Amino acid sequence: MKSIRLVRLAVALLAPLLVVSAVLAQAGAASAATGWPGGHALYVSRYASPHSSDRSCRSAAFRTIQSAVSAASPGGTVVVCPGTYHEQVVLTKPLSLLGQRATIDETGVTPAFKVTLPSIGTQTIYAAVVMVSSDITFSGFTVTNAAGEGILAAGLSGALSGITISGNAVVHNDLGGGVPPKSPYFQCAAEGQVPGDCGEGVHFAGGVAYSVIRGNYIADNSGGVLLSDDVGPTHNNLVEGNVVTGNATDCGITVPGHNPGALNAAGVPQPTVAGVYDNVIRDNVVTDNGVQGEGAGVLFANGQAGTASYDNLVEGNYIAGNGLSGVTMHAHTIKKGQFEYLSGNAIIGNTIGKNNLDGDTLDGPPGPEDSQTTGVLVFSGGTPVTVLIARNHIFDNSIGIWLSKVVTAFELKTNTFSNVTTPISGNH
Repeated sequence: MKSIRLVRLAVALLAPLLVVSAVLAQAGAASAATGWPGGHALYVSRYASPHSSDRSCRSAAFRTIQSAVSAASPGGTVVVCPGTYHEQVVLTKPLSLLGQRATIDETGVTPAFKVTLPSIGTQTIYAAVVMVSSDITFSGFTVTNAAGEGILAAGLSGALSGITISGNAVVHNDLGGGVPPKSPYFQCAAEGQVPGDCGEGVHFAGGVAYSVIRGNYIADNSGGVLLSDDVGPTHNNLVEGNVVTGNATDCGITVPGHNPGALNAAGVPQPTVAGVYDNVIRDNVVTDNGVQGEGAGVLFANGQAGTASYDNLVEGNYIAGNGLSGVTMHAHTIKKGQFEYLSGNAIIGNTIGKNNLDGDTLDGPPGPEDSQTTGVLVFSGGTPVTVLIARNHIFDNSIGIWLSKVVTAFELKTNTFSNVTTPISGNH
């Protein structure tokens, strides 16, 4: 069994690199795509000339990615040739943006994209790549040095779907990290009881559904992948086959309820308004995140009353070396008569090594805390929570599965443990 797990881990580590190679090959063949008069892709090169034929990287007509994106027809293709491009890229139409060893580096760039939001007014978006349209393919890039997100998708004027982010290296972004002196980015502000983050490497910020984050290398950002519902429900998305590692001050993959409109006054979910639900996190390698801050491998949490993160699936991942527990679920303490919802999530068939390296103070003091290495932790400050924890292999921890009061966990006996002192520790 051990050798099989090692083979699966090796395949998972290599998968994103293979995807990158495939994407580069696809971009090289993109001249057959439509999107420009004459029926070919648009080409971006540092050495482009506006008088060129624009049939290949050697005859590119666009020197900036944004100029080509603006010129492309909806549904068209833009190929970005090798080189580093210092700009913020904003995608407002259906488009395939394919990189050939191309880097989007926001160093020295003053982000220009702004949004107007209720209660906080007009704000600048500090992401390097901003997506506000459905049906976008973004592949084959290195995205780096953004003060906010590396890549942000948000349904600012309506729900988005059909977004595919694949085969990219998203590294060294989210530089504010919510650590004083405060970043000017509004996303660094705390969300209720959840400490501020600046968006992390890849962020679906709300109103995003039926979209994919696949085969990316997401490393050395503040945090890795963030699925939240700030501007609307985020649901039915797939986060698959990524390597999410070394994001030192936040979680590897975070699935929090931020929007207090996710529940009505009676505590009933309003899935058309807000909430983070029915997302799948599958076959990722999630290691060494949050070791300088408070970061789990995979986190489900609610920021305040009225928020909801529910019915999500974590399956087939390798999770180890993270600052908090490998998979952490956290329903914060709220006032009597208020509601939050964190039930229906499932943790199935994962391989979970030593985690919770920094310990978890939860909502204390007073109250319980977990200072020992732990594979899976489910905590509630009072709201009843149900969770399915099944067929995981947990190893090299003091505690395998840590459960607080008012948590009901199903299928615990189907999990296996190796070198674990206390397989199941309940009723904290």
